[in-house]
Amino acid sequence: MANKQAVLGSGARFTGKISNAKSIEINGYVEADLTTEKVTIGSTGKFIGAVDSDLVVIAGEYEGKMQAESVWLTETSRISGEVHYKSLQMDRGAALNCRVVHNWNETNSQKVDENDQNDDEVLEEQTNEK
Repeated sequence: MANKQAVLGSGARFTGKISNAKSIEINGYVEADLTTEKVTIGSTGKFIGAVDSDLVVIAGEYEGKMQAESVWLTETSRISGEVHYKSLQMDRGAALNCRVVHNWNETNSQKVDENDQNDDEVLEEQTNEK
């Protein structure tokens, strides 16, 4: 995996598209769209753009639309935009100014809808019995 790891150092600037990196660490400024397994935005890093990743760890700034399995926001993170996640860990001090959406799977969503309908039917039966 070492040959698929990218690091952008503090003070560096990048604009464009990032591909073929399994893991990327950002300590500078990046404007891009990114699909990868792991993204780390360091405390001096700022990322603007879309991220699609299994794991996102943010200590710096993020602005954009994120789709992630797991997100960890440290105490120094500052997030704006939209975050879709399955697992979210947020340390005290993390700043969120965004839309946050939990991604549950379709089968769980359908089960909730079915349970709601069943509850309504039970309520109707109880009302009619009185």
